Amino acid sequence: MLLSRAGLIFLLCCLIGLTHAQIVRNAEWLLRQNPKAFTLQLVTLSNADQLDRMAQRHQRPEELARFRVQGQKRLLYVLTYGVFEDAAQAERLRDEVAAIMSLPPEQLWVRRLASVQRAIRTTLQQ
Repeated sequence: MLLSRAGLIFLLCCLIGLTHAQIVRNAEWLLRQNPKAFTLQLVTLSNADQLDRMAQRHQRPEELARFRVQGQKRLLYVLTYGVFEDAAQAERLRDEVAAIMSLPPEQLWVRRLASVQRAIRTTLQQ
């Protein structure tokens, strides 16, 4: 069966959308990173869908990673950006990343990956 040109374009757009959504890294990937490295923690939200929508706005979703942690009363979803050799490297990109994500720069948290990895290990991931 042949697809019409419009059908083919629609299918390609769907595939591109799926690929884009799947590029955001997960907790397992974060656990494989050097615990001495750093990341920028962008947000912590109580809604996974809202976090996914935010990640999809980013120009380079492969730079993002997500994981979840158990809050006091509910699961919380965390979005991070990048893996940096040192904290200064992460600090230098804070304003640029904040602008891209439409977040106030002071909201972004330079965090050691060892701390992120401990948080991941405390909560069952998807």
